[in-house]
Amino acid sequence: MKLRLSEFWLATICWIFSIYQLLDSAFSASDPHRPYIHEMTKLFAEKGLVYDYDTYHLLPRISVVTALYLSFIFLNNWVLPKYQPRKKWNIIALFVLLTFFFLTTACASYYRNDNFLTYPTFGQSLINSVPTTFKIFLLFLGYTVTKNLFLLYLVGDYDGQTLRARIVREVIAVFLIWAVILFVLIKSDNGDFGPFWLSVIPCGYFLYAFNLYFLIPKYQKQSYKLWRYVISLSCAVLLSGFFSMIFLKGLDKLPPPMAFLTINFLVFAIAIVFSWFIYNQNKDQLQQLYSLKTELGKSSADLQFLRSQINPHFLFNVLNTLYGTAIQESADRTSEGIQKLGDMMRFMLYENNLDIIPVAREVDYLKDYIHLQNLRLAKSENIKVEVNISENTCQHSIAPMLLIPFIENAYKHGVSLQYRSWINISLRCQGSKLELDVYNSIHPKNQADPENKHTGIGLENVRQRLELLYAGKYELQIRESQIEYFVHLTLRF
Repeated sequence: MKLRLSEFWLATICWIFSIYQLLDSAFSASDPHRPYIHEMTKLFAEKGLVYDYDTYHLLPRISVVTALYLSFIFLNNWVLPKYQPRKKWNIIALFVLLTFFFLTTACASYYRNDNFLTYPTFGQSLINSVPTTFKIFLLFLGYTVTKNLFLLYLVGDYDGQTLRARIVREVIAVFLIWAVILFVLIKSDNGDFGPFWLSVIPCGYFLYAFNLYFLIPKYQKQSYKLWRYVISLSCAVLLSGFFSMIFLKGLDKLPPPMAFLTINFLVFAIAIVFSWFIYNQNKDQLQQLYSLKTELGKSSADLQFLRSQINPHFLFNVLNTLYGTAIQESADRTSEGIQKLGDMMRFMLYENNLDIIPVAREVDYLKDYIHLQNLRLAKSENIKVEVNISENTCQHSIAPMLLIPFIENAYKHGVSLQYRSWINISLRCQGSKLELDVYNSIHPKNQADPENKHTGIGLENVRQRLELLYAGKYELQIRESQIEYFVHLTLRF
């Protein structure tokens, strides 16, 4: 509401100023239009007509300026605020067409009076005025789009606390400033600085943003060593210089090599130094934004994980197995199965809420899961499961339920009651490295199996968690043949 009111008063001030300028030109004795008036009076007299400045020049211009003012106020302060939130695009289009016709008519009246001696018809004047009106509406469209982008990304609270929104806002602001200065340079016909601003400055800003939002945070998080940071930055500098050279070459404004290198060196050096300065000035805020991004991604991944992990079909199978076991024998195996199932549920409900847990607890959960699955498959002679989990105590910590997806997928896709099946699981922790290998057979899917309707955990979710929590500290290799599926995961603590 405040912006629309400001726009109304700004447009009104511009309209009043334009009317004042036209009237001042009409009544000023020193007006430069006086020679024009004398010339037109002479030409009209040759045709036996009387030239009236107000009728043929002043009033048509006032009518065009007033039509522009009324059209802007009508569309910008009434039509769009009323119908755009309700997405009434057909009504907006109708009012735009009516306004276009109204403004074209005003421009046609001006054109006909300004070219009165050539006796143009109103239809000819109308046709000749359409391109001018079309350009005016393109300017209005550009203003409307720019204003909405400004409100959405620079003023509004659209994801205002996310790193992505910060980058988008900054890019839009820089682009608007760059475009305005470029427009001024084009209008001033600056043949020296214009090409430089068009080509070198965007490359310099790319280098600044890439260093500020990607390279420096990676280096500060020790994901990049110094030599890796220097190599990455050097590649970015060379790439930026190459594109600036291509732009200048295309404009046929490429300076001599020494001048080109000097200009690019100064711009890129300023961009790099300034990006480090901005990072240090806003270090805490940027780290909070990166943390927020990681936490949001982790929360989303954990939520999807829990939705897939708490599988009623799996729990139903386990309970049926425990029920059958209880009938066949004493309660030893049954109580053991129930105890492990309870441990698993307790782990899922409580420890999974922690950011990290001891690797030993994650291993215990894997063992309980494998034990219950093997209990379900104990009477299937065609299924062979080999488990080799190192008994060495691992002193490191790990994100909870990070390893289980690979194990669950192996049991889900590697077991068939009709075909020979195998699963090989190997887990070892040595020094600061943990390695997991999982082999399993592959079989055609049974469409009658209710498990097929359950999408499982999914490797995309696992990759997302690994990238968010262990970026640069993990290796994930997945190979698949016609009969076997293999996963190798290495984590470095």
